[in-house]
Amino acid sequence: MQPVHVSAGEGKVCNVLGIPIRIRVHGRDTGGTHSVVESADKIDGGPPPHIHHNESETFQVLEGKYEFMCGGKKVMAQPGDTLFAPKGVPHGYRCLTPRGLLSVTILPAGFEEFFEEVGALSAAEQQIPRVIEIGKKYGLEFLPPPTA
Repeated sequence: MQPVHVSAGEGKVCNVLGIPIRIRVHGRDTGGTHSVVESADKIDGGPPPHIHHNESETFQVLEGKYEFMCGGKKVMAQPGDTLFAPKGVPHGYRCLTPRGLLSVTILPAGFEEFFEEVGALSAAEQQIPRVIEIGKKYGLEFLPPPTA
C-alpha cells in the first residue's frame, strides 16, 4: 500500500438517489481495510432505516445538524460529533438543516462499490426496487419505516 492524499473537493462523486456521495478513500487504496465517503445532504435527506450485514460505519458530522437512529435510540448530532453504527445494528439518519455534510468511515471496505454501482445508473434508472436489489448484493437490508 501507498499513502493516499485526497485534496478538498477531490474524490469520485456518485449520485445516489439525488444525494452526492464522494468517495474520498477507496478500499482498493487501503488493501480492503476500510473506505471513507462523504455524504452531502439536504434538509430531511438521509437513508431510510437499514442494516449493514458486512460492515460497521463511523459517522463524523462536518456540517449541519442530524438526527441519527441507531439500535432503537435517537441521537441529535452537530459538527464535531462522532457516531458508530456496528454491523448488524439497524440505523439511519436525517439531516435537520438546509445543508449537512458527513464523513463516513466504512469498515471493512467494499460498500463504496454499492455507491459506484447505483451512481452509474441514470436518475430515471435509480428506482427504489432496483436500488434495494443492488443493496442485497452488498449485504444491505432496508427496513420498513418506523411507526409513530
